[in-house]
Formats: sequence, C-alpha cells, structure tokens
Amino acid sequence: MPITEILPRDIAVPVAHPLHSPGARVQLRHAGRSFGGNRVLADLDLEVAPGEFLSIVGKSGCGKSTLLRLIAGLDQPSSGSVLVDGVAANRAGDRLRLMFQEPRLLPWASVADNVAVGLRTGPDPEAVAEALRAVELGDKAGFWPAQLSGGQRQRAALARALVSHPGLLLLDEPLGALDALTRLTMQKLIRNMHERAGFTAVLVTHDVSEAVALSDRIIVLGRGGILSETRIARDRPHTAAELAEIEAGILDAIFAA
Repeated sequence: MPITEILPRDIAVPVAHPLHSPGARVQLRHAGRSFGGNRVLADLDLEVAPGEFLSIVGKSGCGKSTLLRLIAGLDQPSSGSVLVDGVAANRAGDRLRLMFQEPRLLPWASVADNVAVGLRTGPDPEAVAEALRAVELGDKAGFWPAQLSGGQRQRAALARALVSHPGLLLLDEPLGALDALTRLTMQKLIRNMHERAGFTAVLVTHDVSEAVALSDRIIVLGRGGILSETRIARDRPHTAAELAEIEAGILDAIFAA
C-alpha cells in the first residue's frame, strides 16, 4: 500500500478547552465484513491514533459506510476485531458519537433541548450552553429547529455530538447537503473544534478537497482494503499548487481502483 507524506501546513497548537476529552484509539485487526456472498471488507488492518483526524474516501460501494458502521459498533465484523480504547466498538458507550448527513433534530424541541439529548448523565444546562457557544449558536438556544438555516442545524447537531465530551467523533458525510459557502464554514468549524477539544475523528466523504482540508491522514478504500494512504502534517500552510497535487494523487488512487 503506497503511503504519501505531504508537506506540513499551518494549524494552531491545541489549547485547553471546556469540551476537551482525551482522544480514543481505534484499532481494526484483520477485520472483514461480508453480506452473504458479497465480501465488502477483507482482512483490514487500521489504527487511528488518539486525537488524529482520519478521512476515508473511495468509489461508491467500496465499503466506506460499512467501515464507519463497524467502528461505530452499529455492525459487527464477520471476522477479526474492531476496538475503541481496547474494548469492542459496540461497548464504547459515551466515548463515541456519530454525526450524520442530516442533523436529525427533534422538531418539537428547542435547540438547547436537542443538544441536551447528547447528555447521558442527566440535565446539565451549563454544558449545553457551553456546547452551543462553541459552535457559535449561543444566542439560538431557545429557537426551534425550523427557525435555523441548514448550516445552523448542522452546528446544533455538532454541539449535540460534542456536549458529552466524546473521545471519538464519527462523521458520515455530515456536510453533503449544504451549499458550498456553508460547507466551507462548517469545515472550518469542525477543524477548529477538533484542534481545541482533542477528540479523535473519522470522516467518510466523497469530497476529496474536504478530506484534504480537514484531515491529518486520508485513506483510499477499495477492493476490500486500503489502497493508499496520505499523511498531511501541520507546520505551515500549503500553496494552492500543493493542495491541487495532494488532491490529484488521491483522485488517481481512487480511479485506479
């Protein structure tokens, strides 16, 4: 499997933050998943370090969503193991949160009450208020979801995912339904939250430029396994030409599959 090291980019050093939680470690060992006679993933080895931001890209049907479901504990491997902090993914509990393409807010509940759904330890208005401030929705706590824009609803969903201080945030095409400008704003917010809060993140996306903008590492999935891997360090900003070269290399790996 080819591994590409990319010149570093300028990202702020993480600082202490009220939503900070130690990032979880994800480990897949010889993991496989078959549906009847259809083998989607085979003998896959993957490790995501605590605090890392990993993106998974590849052609439709290559197993991206299947892999994310295994890490989320929503599905079980046909072979091998999937661990989060050393325990089976389906036992990760509050260490893990999943953010979908649709915000899935309760229409009859206020924004604050929707965020509070993410709490498993009982009501905590201060934690809810802090989560909303972190996603720049502090003044929308009493609003109904219908009063928010699409991007604001996704920010509320992000606050709901982070209010319990998870160690692992899984993102299943969370920005796919947004317009281009709102998508860029959300990318910046997610990246900033990741830097400040310290959680481990795994993103599934069809958008290679989005993966490059957000990730420390990008893997291309195909033929049941990992076809290529690109690491992006963080010490200085990339030029437009460098970004284009990174994206081109990842696209080449996808189409080669």
